[in-house]
Amino acid sequence: MDYEEYLEQGETLASEGLIEEALSRFEQALEAAPENPEAIEAVGRALLNLGRLEEAEASFLDALEIDPEWVAPRMGLALVALGRDEPFKIVHHLERAIEADPGYPEAYVELGRYYGYMGEPALAKATFERWTGRHPEDADMLINAGLTLFDAADFAEAYAFFEKAVEAAAEVEQRSGALTFRANALDMLGRYDEAVAAYEEVIAETPEWWEAHANLGICHARNGHLQRAEAAFRRGLEDCPGSPEIRDELAAHLLSQGGDLQEALKLSEEAVALGRDEIRHLVTLGEVRLALGDDEGTAEAYRTVLSLDPENPDAHLELGILHERRGETSEAEEHFIESLKADPGNPRALYSYASLYYTADDLETAEEILERAVAADAGYSPALSALASIRARRGEYGDALDFIERAVEAGESDADHFKSALEFAPLHSDPRFRTLLYRMSHAGSNGAE
Repeated sequence: MDYEEYLEQGETLASEGLIEEALSRFEQALEAAPENPEAIEAVGRALLNLGRLEEAEASFLDALEIDPEWVAPRMGLALVALGRDEPFKIVHHLERAIEADPGYPEAYVELGRYYGYMGEPALAKATFERWTGRHPEDADMLINAGLTLFDAADFAEAYAFFEKAVEAAAEVEQRSGALTFRANALDMLGRYDEAVAAYEEVIAETPEWWEAHANLGICHARNGHLQRAEAAFRRGLEDCPGSPEIRDELAAHLLSQGGDLQEALKLSEEAVALGRDEIRHLVTLGEVRLALGDDEGTAEAYRTVLSLDPENPDAHLELGILHERRGETSEAEEHFIESLKADPGNPRALYSYASLYYTADDLETAEEILERAVAADAGYSPALSALASIRARRGEYGDALDFIERAVEAGESDADHFKSALEFAPLHSDPRFRTLLYRMSHAGSNGAE
């Protein structure tokens, strides 16, 4: 068998996600043709996908030494640098890729996206325009530019790119995507009526385009029109009966609005069955099961998330909370730590982790962690309330009242907790404390209306 056959087999295996097997075929291709840059690059690509960055880098450099103008190993080096979080090298290799082949659009896409990720929307825009200036008809690049700027919260510039993409779109799918993304930008720009009209335009042209239905429902909900949101999701389910995404959105909507939880459970289970490897659907299923009091079912959903994404911070957090509720402190701590490794500034994870120390009466450590939560989000009311409890337990009632006031300003409305918690008993006759209780009770009444 010659090296080309080994390469072809390797590419087929790689496309099926069988990376170890693909690497074996690529290495056989390299044995058959030791100086062939394609075989060397293919080995590097497989090593990159396996996370073996140093070996991948060596392969890409070897391929470049044989063919210095070839763009593929240069892109591989950029991805190695991305894996190592080396900004200078990422930009350097992508720019060199563009120099080597100015007609290679993927290099512009990766560089533009990277600038957007780094919070440099102006550089992202300029990168995409280097391509679209020469290829104004490239709807895919215009959409990529719009999505990058949308993610960077530059909604006006994103809208401008989507407008051009709508004009340039030559295919139905391109046009539907561009119209939907343009509607998203209109929504984020506060142009609700125009956004709704834009979503309806997509639905009229391509009712099977689930993204338009889902985003229309989200748009209605974001603007406070909850019945319209549910109606949009239900219409989407009629027009797109095989869509797991619409099921997920409707289930999440019912959950958030206190709707029929059994229907939400059915919808989320169907979404998972139709799109098993979609983590978002599993998370919704876990949330619905939790609302129904099914702790074991909730844990099963989040364990499945971790089987797909072992570092998923949300799954670790929810499993930690479940273990804490059962009194399984060591297991809870393990999950909280894993959650914070992936998302160290998550105030809810910090608050949950602090609760272990609070329960163990280690107030100093609990306070330190809670202060990190408040530093990450000054308006996270559970952490503020917990700090108030710690200060009250120490007899520092003035500080406790300050934290209670900050919690109330952040939305705390659980007046019953502050009335019943023993550490606040000495404050029951304090006028400021009573005023804060009144404000909490009043806030709770307003929120229920």
